Amino acid sequence: MIDFQLTAADEKVLSSAHEQAIIGRRYARYYDKHEDELEPAEFPEAKDLPNPITLAEEGLSGSSGTRILHSLVMLEIYWGGIALHRSKWGLGNTVLKTVATPEQFEKWKNHTIAIAITEPGAGSDPANIRTTATFDRETGEWILNGEKIFISQAQSGDAAMVLSRFIAPDGSRGMTTFIVEKGTPGFTVGPQLRKLGIRSHDTCNLLFENCRIPEFNHIKGDFKSTMSVFNDSRPMVGAMALGVARAALDFTREKLAERGIKVSYRGGMRSRSAVVDRFIRLEAIYEAALLTVLRSKWLEQQAVPPKVEASIAKAAGGKAARKITQGCIDLLGPEALSEDHPLDRCFRDGRIFDIYEGAGEIQRLIIARSILGYTGRDLR
Repeated sequence: MIDFQLTAADEKVLSSAHEQAIIGRRYARYYDKHEDELEPAEFPEAKDLPNPITLAEEGLSGSSGTRILHSLVMLEIYWGGIALHRSKWGLGNTVLKTVATPEQFEKWKNHTIAIAITEPGAGSDPANIRTTATFDRETGEWILNGEKIFISQAQSGDAAMVLSRFIAPDGSRGMTTFIVEKGTPGFTVGPQLRKLGIRSHDTCNLLFENCRIPEFNHIKGDFKSTMSVFNDSRPMVGAMALGVARAALDFTREKLAERGIKVSYRGGMRSRSAVVDRFIRLEAIYEAALLTVLRSKWLEQQAVPPKVEASIAKAAGGKAARKITQGCIDLLGPEALSEDHPLDRCFRDGRIFDIYEGAGEIQRLIIARSILGYTGRDLR
């Protein structure tokens, strides 16, 4: 039997996460306007507050499960717009845990590791990656050359896990990954990028110019294992998107109430105004997308690889953020674009979730290939 009721343990963690999100909202506009500044690892108000992400990840007794609770915590954080505790782990840490050797994991387990995939000519399709790693027989090192763009946690992290093409000593070629630590000669982290939305997020470009990497830093897990981490991260991005979408809905509901427009769920379409009906339809989009996120995370907890479900959650969450924030602006009109309110930021922030971690169009191709039995060639 499926039970959608949150447990007492869930409620306690999520209540704390929401309280911190309310505090985070006070800082969100400042960092939206000062995108060159990196937010602190911990805000002053967070000093004596538990990190809700840590609580969720610790496997709290009596909760709905680590993965489900973590996604709901992230939804709360993105409702506020900024986290009071900066995340210690990057997506590269998940890859490290999945494919590294015990010795490699032991060395970098306490590092914050970004993952570097996207390039100027390779966004959602890793097959177009042009960063190369060539093996130097004389020194036993790898020589890395290339550029990565829009890399999260690039400045705040300790290292980057870099996906590149390689040419092995035996002449074989393929795709592989390397850990490149900060301070490595030939490794340059660019300044914070100026972006339409998520301006408070640490996002930089990376440049590798004859960057020499020791063999120990070569993460030799197969390419499919490396990319499988997105089955975990994609629904999480869907949850983040829904945090932004819910912030827009909550603000819109408040403003409608100030205008004397009460959202009532009684009766049918004929008993509601067009404004209320439009708002309820936006809420329905939110609820449907949230269920896709929860199902994907539930499958993870059952040790069932949720490849298709992860793509559904990512596509649904990104689309929901885009449609809901746009719809809320349509309902409120010019007032929605004032910097005195959070909606204009929600609108700009919401756009990214349909793009990164695999664009919505790519996710729909993955879904189509699975459901209809198509190959990549069929869908070209």
